[in-house]
Amino acid sequence: MGKKIGFIGAGNMAEALISGIIKSGVSVKNILVSDINSQRLNYISKKYKVKKSSGNAETVKSSDIVFLAIKPYQVEEVLKEVGILFNNKKLLVSIAAGITTTKIEKYLRNIPVIRSMPNTPALLGYGAIAITKGKFAKTSDLRIAEKLLFSCGVVVTVSEKDMDAVTAVSGSGPAYVFYVAEVMRKTAVKLGLSNVVAKILVDMTLLGASSMLITSEDEPEVLRQRVTSKGGTTEAAFKVLSNKKFGDIFEKAIVTAKNRSKEMS
Repeated sequence: MGKKIGFIGAGNMAEALISGIIKSGVSVKNILVSDINSQRLNYISKKYKVKKSSGNAETVKSSDIVFLAIKPYQVEEVLKEVGILFNNKKLLVSIAAGITTTKIEKYLRNIPVIRSMPNTPALLGYGAIAITKGKFAKTSDLRIAEKLLFSCGVVVTVSEKDMDAVTAVSGSGPAYVFYVAEVMRKTAVKLGLSNVVAKILVDMTLLGASSMLITSEDEPEVLRQRVTSKGGTTEAAFKVLSNKKFGDIFEKAIVTAKNRSKEMS
């Protein structure tokens, strides 16, 4: 797009976005990054050939689009520092979990803000990313953010009131899957399989099941029922899960994550 893109923060999610944006065709000459961790900044600059900024102020001044890629607790401090440097020709895209556009706009002067919630699979280009626009953002600003974030996965637009649910479902979602993998691997080893065999079987099972979910027109319940033969091993396993009310527990966990996101907001 020919625009200068700045990143305040060079953590894992910023790296995922930088990698994806470069692959989408944006020149490394148009990407500028700042971070308080000089070691991390040097690593990102060297690996992706992007420009290192002298600080957050330079990043904002020199960029048309600024990604706020920092931890939620850092947002207030950073925006107090650089908020005054924004003008209405710039666009701010935040990936800080739980921080509303209203809270961000408080430190700016009628500047367009897009709030996004990516997840860690964005590192591989398989991110599930939700975006919403602030009070002063236009549809064209939303499209710009969508195009950039699309380089890291699938992008959906939601109302800001739904962002807490998004955070609980897809933002935290990879951790739920990793936990299932963790339990399955440990159990496989307890049952006598080697660590190597357990890893291969569990990881490919999760990959295959996920691929079926994406490519099939059937609901998850239907796919599950096809694996669950009457009187078979899967049915026996699900009787245990049902007796322990696993579905209710899992639902409660997701709702708790949603409530925590709302508290952070």
